[in-house]
Amino acid sequence: MPVEVLPEVTLVMPKIDDLFGNVKWGKRICLDLDGCICEYDFPKIVKNFFGVDLSKQMIFAYDLADVLGVAPAIINTMFKEQVYGKPSFIKGAIDTLQEWKLKGHEIVIYSNRIKYMGYDGLARWLVEWQIPFSRIDGGQGSYDVHIDDSPTKLMGTDSKIKLLFDQPWNQQCHNITGKLQRVNSWQEVRNVCSLLDT
Repeated sequence: MPVEVLPEVTLVMPKIDDLFGNVKWGKRICLDLDGCICEYDFPKIVKNFFGVDLSKQMIFAYDLADVLGVAPAIINTMFKEQVYGKPSFIKGAIDTLQEWKLKGHEIVIYSNRIKYMGYDGLARWLVEWQIPFSRIDGGQGSYDVHIDDSPTKLMGTDSKIKLLFDQPWNQQCHNITGKLQRVNSWQEVRNVCSLLDT
């Protein structure tokens, strides 16, 4: 009995730009996840991993390796255990993102999670936890607004408005260029961004 040989089939997935290239977005809003949308109990994480008590005020820098005096690889291992779980959302974050999505704004996620999860893993995680987004990138685009808890990431993007989401680890930022605008809540973020809608 002859064996049927099926033709070889190659599936070609469209590029993300092909899918969204013709979409007319409102404003382009770039934002970070951890420290802006999701909050974590970093003293508890450090206690569980290192067995060291640390208050929020003792976290004086964005880079925990600098704060703790350990190699970045160790911090990466610690975070790998945290980033895949259920997030705790900062009050007002998800409601604001949902509203922006309905208004047609492009929500661009720019997160260090990419080094742990990759783009596909991060996209699946965002969908799983129903976090509205339009795309994920590495901060290389041009944005109307960038919201982040890292002064370094904010200053590295081409963004008209740079909102520094207030956290203990960015309190020592002197903002000598005057380009960073500190916000303490998602209500403050909404107030600043509502001016873009007028």
